[in-house]
Amino acid sequence: MSIHPTAIVHPDAQLGENVSVGAFAIIEENAIVGDNCLIEAAAQVRKGVTLGANCEIGSSTILGSDPQFKGFDKSIPSGVTIGSNNVIRENATVHRSILEGEATVVGDDNYLMTGTHIGHDSIVGNHNTFANGVQLGGHVTLGNHVFVGGGTMFHQFVRVGDYVMCQGLSGFSQDIPPYVLCAEINEVVGINLIGLKRAGFDPKERVAIKDAFKKVYRSTETLKSVLEEAELSENGEAVDAFYSFLRYPSKKGVCIRSSKR
Repeated sequence: MSIHPTAIVHPDAQLGENVSVGAFAIIEENAIVGDNCLIEAAAQVRKGVTLGANCEIGSSTILGSDPQFKGFDKSIPSGVTIGSNNVIRENATVHRSILEGEATVVGDDNYLMTGTHIGHDSIVGNHNTFANGVQLGGHVTLGNHVFVGGGTMFHQFVRVGDYVMCQGLSGFSQDIPPYVLCAEINEVVGINLIGLKRAGFDPKERVAIKDAFKKVYRSTETLKSVLEEAELSENGEAVDAFYSFLRYPSKKGVCIRSSKR
């Protein structure tokens, strides 16, 4: 273990094996840092944070700070839970939950670039990449294998499905179903075919996903009728996931505007 002499580590913090803590870093009481983690200079791991193994926390990043929520009672115990093998670069922020005993969650194998913000009570899955300046409002749920371009914003309570790719400098106040390319303001462009191919989806699965996308975004049928028809068909696991996302009750509505560019 390597702790710089200027770092502040509370005696009640739990540090695993082979942890490195840089200059002026702060690790507060009841924080848990897993094995082989790197906490760079001036980073902060606040109380109530659990950090898995093999994570890299960049300089001046703050994990577990209070949520940006008017009227929040700072005495409420809540936290942040972060999995293993994550890289969270400099100046990122992950805020703790507004709810007693609850946590903002980030899964495994994510790469969060400079200036990323994860709002309170958000849930981020695994194997996601956020470019610089991506911002998630509170209560956002984001799936797995998602790539988000720099400066993209997500409104609170938005859901994002698996294998989505978002153009940089976009903004989303509605849910984004799995497998799609999206851009600008709540605009769906098409299917993330290259991403699906790289992820190992076979040609038949990719064609089936594309056909399902056309039924929702290119036909004159209502979404309700498309989903009712899908319930009577055998669609395969990948397409079922697409339709299931669309059936799930949404607080924000689903991105249904489509561009043919």
